[in-house]
Amino acid sequence: MVIITMQRTVRHCLDKLRASLFWRGLLKVQEIILFLTSCMMIGILGAVVVCRYVLRVDLFGYDEIVMISAFWMYFIGSSYAMEKREHVRADILERLLPPRGKRYLRIFANLLQSLVAIETVHLSVAYVINGFKIWPTTSAWGLPLMTSMSAVTAGFVLMALYVIVQFLEEITTPVNESSPAKGEL
Repeated sequence: MVIITMQRTVRHCLDKLRASLFWRGLLKVQEIILFLTSCMMIGILGAVVVCRYVLRVDLFGYDEIVMISAFWMYFIGSSYAMEKREHVRADILERLLPPRGKRYLRIFANLLQSLVAIETVHLSVAYVINGFKIWPTTSAWGLPLMTSMSAVTAGFVLMALYVIVQFLEEITTPVNESSPAKGEL
């Protein structure tokens, strides 16, 4: 009985977290970053094509700005996909198992993802701390590489947050309410 009460309490807290202004705001900020970085990359690459093949001039250092935008787009996009449960999955084994087996497999997979996510956060924080110590810059514009390095840490922190919440949701969902993962048949 105590375990069921704890599960309900944790589940209630997770539901409140997902419905909170913080959670919705975090997703909105990610959507804005994804939109802006996509537009920036398309705009810059379009300008490069026009300059190179129409005007016959080269744009100096455009690749540095594209690289920074790409880092933010990739890592924020990965975390956004993790929250939406639209990330790449190998679910062939899950499709072969009975419902109870599927649930145990999802719990194990979420636990494993959570542990990996925590370690990647640790490594990415060390990466950024080292970046602050050596302060590398790009060769053409002298832009600090911390702009792209911080995208790695931001993405991994968000991925860890989302996968830990999903793990807690999975273990606190009663067996009879266990629903298939998004996109599963």
